[in-house]
Amino acid sequence: MIVAFDLEGTLIDAELFPVLGEKLGKRAQLDDITNRAMNGEIDFTSSLQQRVGLIEGLSISEAQQIAGSLSLSRGAEETVSGVKRLGGVPIIVTGGFDILAQRAAYLLGIEYVCCNRFKVKDGYITGIQTPIITGKGKAEKLLGLASWLGINPNCCVAVGDGANDIEMMRATGLSIAYNGRPRVRETAKASVEGGDLRRILPIIEEFASTTPEQGYLVNQIL
Repeated sequence: MIVAFDLEGTLIDAELFPVLGEKLGKRAQLDDITNRAMNGEIDFTSSLQQRVGLIEGLSISEAQQIAGSLSLSRGAEETVSGVKRLGGVPIIVTGGFDILAQRAAYLLGIEYVCCNRFKVKDGYITGIQTPIITGKGKAEKLLGLASWLGINPNCCVAVGDGANDIEMMRATGLSIAYNGRPRVRETAKASVEGGDLRRILPIIEEFASTTPEQGYLVNQIL
């Protein structure tokens, strides 16, 4: 079983871009674009390019410092540990950026991370590296890892809150909206509200206990 976690709003109790915008006096603009993107009102790639454009010129060291100030969601450590206890593989699949994703992975002991990366020149953010991880890309990364590990996608779980998590959710046997936006709650097979990520664990435990290991050999795929 793979359990794919979104990052911001799921494992991290904040969205990075609005907080970065505080430094530049652009929080309101970044809040608006981020919310519209997570609600699925605007194309994710376009929204990401707009957001990166608004923080261009910010030093990467300042961005890393700000990212380092963001807290893990309540219960994140226990939830990831619980997934491992069940024999699952926790992974981070996000349209967010490495300066936050890699830190969260280190703190939570997560080995597999898929995320976007900033372009940096002379120590300053100048853009976004391609290819950009979109909602479709998140699903593709999850399915690719499942294939490599020899795990049937029907035995996988996706947890997220925003519109760019929907395709990843549709690719798995269990999808959980954690404080999800309306479209995400409509898509997900389970929905959890509140301020403690541990509330998703009983749902994953039940799924793991009732879903046979429909795995297949890696050498049948490669």
